[in-house]
Amino acid sequence: MIRRHFFEHKKSFPMKSITSVLLFSGIFVLMSCATTSSTSSENRPNRSGSQVIVDNPSLGLDVYINRLNGVRVQGTGQNAVVIVRGASSTTIMSDPRPLFIVDGVNMGRDFSRIYRAVDMNKVSTIGVIQSSRATILYGHEGSNGAIEIRTEI
Repeated sequence: MIRRHFFEHKKSFPMKSITSVLLFSGIFVLMSCATTSSTSSENRPNRSGSQVIVDNPSLGLDVYINRLNGVRVQGTGQNAVVIVRGASSTTIMSDPRPLFIVDGVNMGRDFSRIYRAVDMNKVSTIGVIQSSRATILYGHEGSNGAIEIRTEI
């Protein structure tokens, strides 16, 4: 008798209800994730996105690069070390520095050289390209990401 009652109760619960509950809980989770990700980027005031507009040339190149999402700058001025998150270098001998591109020209990985060579009064925007896309655009040299600097020509 007990088993029969258990199966009868299970049959009475419609399958559409389970599907509806799962559907609504999935939508709720997705909406929560979307809200969380937008909130977390708002909580980082120093981060502006994948591109920043240079509006105060008296600030250094390192300050503007530090405002890019996915970029970490250690130190200041020409001695700063720039790392793009998601860089593919995994060995000790690998160079984790990103590639620097100024007006479409490959300028190498030496930030101190770029810092000295770029006139901040002429820079209009600075952007970051994550490693996977940078590899497509610049080959193996872009495997650690790229920092693109555009000047007013």
